[in-house]
Amino acid sequence: MKQLFGIDNLKTYLIVVAAMVAIWFFKDYRFQKEENKRQSENIESIRMMDSLRFAAQTYTKKELDEYLEYNRQDLQAFLKQHNIATRRIEQIITQQLNYRDTTIRNVNLQPILDAIKKEKAVKVPVVDSTSCMIIKGYVAFENDTLSLNITDRKFKNKSDVMAYWERNKWSFLGIKTRLFGRKKATVIIKDDCGRTETFVINKRK
Repeated sequence: MKQLFGIDNLKTYLIVVAAMVAIWFFKDYRFQKEENKRQSENIESIRMMDSLRFAAQTYTKKELDEYLEYNRQDLQAFLKQHNIATRRIEQIITQQLNYRDTTIRNVNLQPILDAIKKEKAVKVPVVDSTSCMIIKGYVAFENDTLSLNITDRKFKNKSDVMAYWERNKWSFLGIKTRLFGRKKATVIIKDDCGRTETFVINKRK
């Protein structure tokens, strides 16, 4: 028993404990460093959303649950409906397209007016088309009723999300340059129609 708690053995125990504590502090420091980097990247990505139209976030399971609860109740309900637990999710990619067409177009409705004067039924086809959207229907007059009937709506868009790297600008003798600047990841989105915003959520390992 005395040998077990001898001076030499006690020193060994202290060295082992000190080593374990040092390893724990090192792992905790590395974890906190990675967490700070992750959160800083998340904040920077959100800040750049307006200009890049692209944001990528890395969430823990808890953060993902909070995001769904407070920001995407529709997606949360969808996941529950299909029995998909957040612990099983690896990545969520959300693309939102905004499209608005303000082009003024005119359709000659004189045949309708003539039919109304003669109290005759008539149907005039209407087509409103662009490279992005096609709307088809007809204007009809029948039984003293004038109506606009839309029969077909088609919308198409192709989005290309391209990731690339470029160098940050820096100042050399008061001159802004990208030469030898620090590399940074950048995203550009090409849309055939409208404006697409892409939001990517990665699950933290």
